[in-house]
Amino acid sequence: MSIYGQTNNSDNEISAQDKILLQKFWKDFTDAVNKNDKKKLETLCEFPFYCSPCLDYIKSKNNNLFTVKVTRALYHQKHYKIFFEKALKTDVKKHQKFNVKLFHPYFNEEIKRYGISFLYTLVPPSEHWEGSQGMITLRKIEGKFKITGIDTVP
Repeated sequence: MSIYGQTNNSDNEISAQDKILLQKFWKDFTDAVNKNDKKKLETLCEFPFYCSPCLDYIKSKNNNLFTVKVTRALYHQKHYKIFFEKALKTDVKKHQKFNVKLFHPYFNEEIKRYGISFLYTLVPPSEHWEGSQGMITLRKIEGKFKITGIDTVP
């Protein structure tokens, strides 16, 4: 798979060690989402993280915002709910069993591998629109994968 026009090379491969860490992350993540376990999900996040679908949870009149910087305090107020929304829960249930093909490396502006992401359907495609996906980004921090952002595509 090519991301941002990248050709296939070793940066697109996920190492055997990272596959094991991703499998542990996925089990913890899917268990927490299915059980609405906000405390467990908190341990899987690196704070602060940026979240564009979290704009729905703020009452700001600022239409220029594209994302929310989710601190631990904001997470506890209501932003944890992003993990319990129907779209994400549906995809988590569909992919309960770990499959490394769900995960894709992503790259920063310098075209260096920056982390790993996985997608979930927010709005399914239709005859008139391509639909929308949520993208949860992960980085390996202190030997564990942690959520470092949530975005939407497109």
